[in-house]
Amino acid sequence: MPKRFLIIDGYNLLHAAGMMPGRIDGEMLARARARLLRFLEGRITSSERERTTIVFDVNRTMAEVSERETIHGMTVLNAIAYPDADTLIEQLIREHSAPKQLVVISGDHRLHKAARVRKAKPIDSEDFYEELTRKSRKRSPQKQKPNPEIENPFSEEDLNRINEMLSIPDNIPTEPTDEELKYWEDRIRELDEES
Repeated sequence: MPKRFLIIDGYNLLHAAGMMPGRIDGEMLARARARLLRFLEGRITSSERERTTIVFDVNRTMAEVSERETIHGMTVLNAIAYPDADTLIEQLIREHSAPKQLVVISGDHRLHKAARVRKAKPIDSEDFYEELTRKSRKRSPQKQKPNPEIENPFSEEDLNRINEMLSIPDNIPTEPTDEELKYWEDRIRELDEES
């Protein structure tokens, strides 16, 4: 069976999954993105994560965001040099070397059309989210209660270090500019209209 490659419209999936924050600021968006990436990490296999690209819109004033990152084995692209994430996703679809193995996750019909032109498979964000949620319910065994007789292999120092690594860095801006707020309010309105 051929391996599939995933291209995910990040904010579109966040919105479809109900993970988009009510209050839009830099810190809340960073947390929502991190939550989405953890959600995906827990529901797609490690080999599939290596073939997964998530694309996010980026406000031009967010200078501290890099264009490309690898998080939990997935490629995260921030559409810094593009008018929006959709434009970058269209380019990725056009340039993909194995488009028949490509799955494009978005609720945006413009991206569905671009995928079909290259014989890629478009999947609506809500359907993809539901598929992943169903998969995780089937896979997750009943939670077992911790056995008090088994010693915790981590020291207090290890646990503190792990918690520190998993926390959101302090250098993420928490106070958005008026321009950022307007950008994200407009973008969410666009996503609502596409749905």
